[in-house]
Amino acid sequence: MTKRTLSRWSAAFLGLALLLPTAAAVPATAQSPAAGGTLVGAWMGPCCEPIDWLTPWDGDTEHWYDKIYSRLTTYEVDPTTNGYGKLIGDLADTWEVSDDQLTWTFHLHPGITWHDGVPFTANDVAFSFDLAMNPKLDPTLPVQHGDPLQTISGVKDYKAGTTDHIAGVKVVDDNTIALTFDKPNALFPDAISELFIFPQHELSKLDPATLKTNDWWKTKQIGTGPFMWKAYTPGQSIELAANPNYFKGAPKLAGIIRREFSDPAAALLAFDNGEIDFTYLTADEVARESQNANATVFPGPSGVDNFLQCNPNTVAACGNSDFRHALLAAIDRQNIVDNLYGGNGKLVPCLYSLDHLNHGVTGQAYDPQVAKDLLAKSGVDVSTLGTINFDTYYTDQLSGNVMAAIAQSWKDTLGIDTQIEQLDGDTWTTKFYKKGESQLSFAGGANGPTGERARGYFHSNSAYPGGNNGWAGDKPYHYANPKMDELLDTGPTLFDQAAQDADYQQACQVMADDLPWIFLWETVRYHVVSNKLHNVIITPAAGGGSYYDAVETWTKDQ
Repeated sequence: MTKRTLSRWSAAFLGLALLLPTAAAVPATAQSPAAGGTLVGAWMGPCCEPIDWLTPWDGDTEHWYDKIYSRLTTYEVDPTTNGYGKLIGDLADTWEVSDDQLTWTFHLHPGITWHDGVPFTANDVAFSFDLAMNPKLDPTLPVQHGDPLQTISGVKDYKAGTTDHIAGVKVVDDNTIALTFDKPNALFPDAISELFIFPQHELSKLDPATLKTNDWWKTKQIGTGPFMWKAYTPGQSIELAANPNYFKGAPKLAGIIRREFSDPAAALLAFDNGEIDFTYLTADEVARESQNANATVFPGPSGVDNFLQCNPNTVAACGNSDFRHALLAAIDRQNIVDNLYGGNGKLVPCLYSLDHLNHGVTGQAYDPQVAKDLLAKSGVDVSTLGTINFDTYYTDQLSGNVMAAIAQSWKDTLGIDTQIEQLDGDTWTTKFYKKGESQLSFAGGANGPTGERARGYFHSNSAYPGGNNGWAGDKPYHYANPKMDELLDTGPTLFDQAAQDADYQQACQVMADDLPWIFLWETVRYHVVSNKLHNVIITPAAGGGSYYDAVETWTKDQ
């Protein structure tokens, strides 16, 4: 077996440092000897998950769920950019790939227990991988976190129901698990950094077909993380208590309370009133909160690309590539980033925002005349479109202003009328995913630290219901490009970094040419944290994303 170092992503984020406000590149609160106290926060972002979405598959609040659960791997926070740094172990201490590059072996940290005292073993890992691919799992769950498992040997048979376990997942002993692939997968350790490990002794009792709605999530969630489930009040709050047996050290905080708010503005008001200790901060509020002597603003690359998703099932013109390019060419994206996001963002030609993944890729530039020419080339008669519904799950005023700027560009340049609709997360999810009724949506998609993230969105065989199709599964439109499939299949097999980057750069160019999504920009996001909290590590990437925040060391002044 040969050891493989997985720290290559650190340098990739250095370029994002230029996006951070120079006055507070990576703020850090002072050390404090105080212990105890309860942290009260608003785990929300620009996106879409209320506290009543109780399973870790529901949305984008990984930073909340990693207080309860753990993963095999996670990321350090890069001290230069306050974004993702190098890949490190969580439940796994070390891992290596075999000489033929087909088997990854993970060595688990010994002596870990679940919150109920039951020992954690490799059997829990094997169970969690099976669960992620279980063919009986509610098909409406966004199971993108299972995508890294797709190429493990035996997955196809397991998903077909002909076996009761993924054959390529082998428990070697209580602290060792080996995974064998049909072809090399260089990115597997990175990709599973967002896949939570669950207790076999608990969830194996539940029916996968109704797992999402089981009362287990409301009453007794059991993990290996630093805090334990205490109480849930629907629509109001979730309370956690410190896990004295956490394998990285008992937390200094006594507990955590997550409060529910209708939107970011309401949460920020509560923060300013001293009711909560941290919350998400929209870019237009950064200047004001930076003057708050009792708070520290934490910026970081969002790890999310904003994009427009145009639904060919409800607006036939959206299936026309020239029409989609016309929509993009009509938007002065740089002007929006400069004037609405305060310059804290960068344009992207495809899903990938990192320079080593999008280097040399040319995308559709802003040019009103080109937009008009593309519209004419498309043959779309805008008079037949009526007023297009332009929806989003972003409820903040800044997002509304951004959508208004985009809509005005389309009206002025192309004569297209839209009606903006900002919906709460539940309503939008039902409209977009379950009913497939959205026409044109302003949304965000995590771009990830590697090129593998695009598999869940744009590979024709993706298991993720919000990806290549993006609308209700019984609708006819389905993005599929054989070249894209080939590149996304090849990328993970390449252990040579330069070759892997070149592969994903080609995939980026295909995305830029096809525009399955109309790619816009990646912005800086922000949290604001009370100065009563100390030792805080937090980055606003993708609802928290997967990173080690050392929350067991956080303290709060009494």
